[in-house]
Amino acid sequence: MLFKNLSFEKFKADVYTFSISENESYIDSYAHFIQYFAALPEIKKHHLIIASHFVYGWMPTVLHLNTKDIDKVLVLLNKAKKGHLINEDELQVLKMCVNNSIVGASKLLHFINPAIYAIFDSRVYRYLTNNKSSYGIDKPATYLAYLKTLLSISEHEAFAEIHALIESHFKSKLTPNRAIELVMFETDRREHQPFKEN
Repeated sequence: MLFKNLSFEKFKADVYTFSISENESYIDSYAHFIQYFAALPEIKKHHLIIASHFVYGWMPTVLHLNTKDIDKVLVLLNKAKKGHLINEDELQVLKMCVNNSIVGASKLLHFINPAIYAIFDSRVYRYLTNNKSSYGIDKPATYLAYLKTLLSISEHEAFAEIHALIESHFKSKLTPNRAIELVMFETDRREHQPFKEN
């Protein structure tokens, strides 16, 4: 099992100790990022450039946006916006565009379609694997396995109750992906020293 450190029971236990440690600006900006893409009928090159920069505003890494395959990237982003679940090859194209990073691509995809795509980063990866390094995080297959893992959690018969408990910390609704990812991220933050992002 790729994510050997995760069971529904562990996740549920972490929900009951969940709290937000980020500042209000970080939480408030999330909803604005989601609204940005929700208002777009179609993603174009200038939307990608703007959005990539605001996504990287959340990260301690400088953005290097590779627009060599921009037409292919825009087709994929618009398909993701409409509900298409990208495959490994398509994810590799997006990764190459956004800093050659699955972490960056996952954040962009999440803001485009938060119901299907989840944010993936070093803290979430460590929570899932208990690995001390983030080796392997940048493989498209790892991200797609992560999405399947989140789907299995969200489909658990007891999830609705704990989803409501997580949402009670916020002023707005959270998709299941965002709720699960936040618990993983904040649990790792509470249990470990600062972790270098990809």
